[in-house]
Amino acid sequence: PLFLANVNAFVSPLNCRTVFGAKIGFFNLRSKSKVNKYSLSQEAPQIDLASNSCSSLSLSPDNLEVIAPSYELAIGTLALGSAFGLPNSPLKSKLSAYLGGIPLLLFGLFIAFQTTNLRFTLDDTNFNLVKTDMSSSGENVVVGGENSWKYSSFVNYDFFPSRSVPILVYFKETQTPEEMWNVGPGEKANSPEAIAKGAKPGQVHFFPAIGNVEDLAKGFEKHNCAKI
Repeated sequence: PLFLANVNAFVSPLNCRTVFGAKIGFFNLRSKSKVNKYSLSQEAPQIDLASNSCSSLSLSPDNLEVIAPSYELAIGTLALGSAFGLPNSPLKSKLSAYLGGIPLLLFGLFIAFQTTNLRFTLDDTNFNLVKTDMSSSGENVVVGGENSWKYSSFVNYDFFPSRSVPILVYFKETQTPEEMWNVGPGEKANSPEAIAKGAKPGQVHFFPAIGNVEDLAKGFEKHNCAKI
């Protein structure tokens, strides 16, 4: 619970209610699907980024890249949860089944649901988290505002524990009002000690890597997102 409270809010695609999510990845089963692109000749929902309404956000179809989903988080979590209950497993016990197996199985199912219903997208100016129909995922529960951030506001991004074995998508931006920067994990990330070590001030975000991280990283590079 303490860890989940420090992970960026994850929005329910059904009713814009927000829950927390974090990624535990074990297998490199990243989707081989290529990035989908809308063209001007294709129909796509329209999104009004200026609105905070859950039903009015829409993305312009011009040069919109939709990052292919990756189920490695869900599969890895489900596999680990199953290991606690498999016959002859060194992890199996009555205690571990309740403390580890069941929570991991439930979390894996939840992440699989979110992976199916949410998408990372990249347009000409913004990185976004939206529903699969390209409508708004609602306001960010931690700091408010749409889950859409200008590339020009990025001061850093990374993938943990690594780009090749991603668990979390991390980025830091200055678009969020400064008075919110120390909310959650931002308090440590913006501490004098962190700044002295080279960190840039800003709002911290962590998302489970539910999309193809290699495509996402290439998109950040393409749009010249700042990286320390």
